[in-house]
Amino acid sequence: MSSANANQSATTTPPADTIVRKKSRTGPIIAIVVVILIVIILLVAYQAGWLTAKKSTKYSFTGAGSTFVFPLVNTWELNYNSSSSSVNYQGVGSGAGIQQITAKTVDFGASDAPLSATQKSAASGILQFPESAGGVAIIYNLATVTGQVRFTGAVLAQIYLGTITNWNDARLQSIQAAGVTLPSGSITVVYRSDGSGTSFVYTSYLSAENATWKATVGHGTAVHWPAGIGAKGSSAVTSTVKTTPGAIGYVDLEYALANGVTFGAVQNPSSLTDFVSPTLASTGSAIADFSGTFPGGAGDWGNISILNSAGAGDYPITSLTYFLFYQDLGTAYGSSYSMAKAQALVAWFNWAIHTGQSYSAALYYVPLPANLVAIDAATLASMTFNGQAIPVT
Repeated sequence: MSSANANQSATTTPPADTIVRKKSRTGPIIAIVVVILIVIILLVAYQAGWLTAKKSTKYSFTGAGSTFVFPLVNTWELNYNSSSSSVNYQGVGSGAGIQQITAKTVDFGASDAPLSATQKSAASGILQFPESAGGVAIIYNLATVTGQVRFTGAVLAQIYLGTITNWNDARLQSIQAAGVTLPSGSITVVYRSDGSGTSFVYTSYLSAENATWKATVGHGTAVHWPAGIGAKGSSAVTSTVKTTPGAIGYVDLEYALANGVTFGAVQNPSSLTDFVSPTLASTGSAIADFSGTFPGGAGDWGNISILNSAGAGDYPITSLTYFLFYQDLGTAYGSSYSMAKAQALVAWFNWAIHTGQSYSAALYYVPLPANLVAIDAATLASMTFNGQAIPVT
């Protein structure tokens, strides 16, 4: 080989170690580029939501009102299984519940008393839904008495007027069953100090039974009580009676049964000798024997009374309790609601009037009869969001 060819070969063929060094630099560069591309792709995918599970919105609803219905609604809260909503209900009394739904600070209210014409006017567009029923029990604390104490409406009115003040008053003793002797001792009257649907039911009953009561005290969620001591809420009335010898009070049947407090039998209007104890059967019978026509949710429930149903075995101090919703949720609550949120609220109450009724009897509430469930379902179907029908699921 000539020296020229040798020199050409030397300049065109790089040394082996140079080739290795070039290859060793190329590999890491490619890896870095690949990593950068992967990071970019992952970032784009994350921002687009491809890598995250799509989360559904969960709506939280608040309600307030009747202490009577609190145990049942609390059970509904615990058993309603939904990924779209949760419910928080506060038993603050029917009067407070009406005030809060009128002010639109809650999603629904609850009252043992139907709305008056004035209350309906103040809450324009409100709907009333019967959602449970029960009796008002007359509870007392007479440790020495064996047998159930009997009451008439006239006697109860005189006790709460303060004209019968001793347990062995002849007007009270004369209506007792043979063998039931009432002690000589002062009667301590206990009443609800807060605005209460239970008070509305009880005072409505006393007004129907006693002309003096009707003329001087009347009926309402809050009245001027002529005698006694006040306690806030059904639980406070129950505990006050239980801890006060000689006390008498009125509470919803659920509180009486759940707290083991003694309660009396009340005279049925169909028979002077028929004294009925409040039970699921006797309160359910009173509802079944109602002879009037129930209105729809937008109608006037103020004239609907189940008091003094005259069927045999009907407990005379029986009443419905109501949930309160606005007919058009968009109009009522504005931008705080969407169609999806409205649908979630309707879905919860639809569950309550159907599946939710299966929890009633165990908690001493009367399940809604089929005719009232049908009225509620039709009223639910009339609810709207900014004029659009809300699907009922």
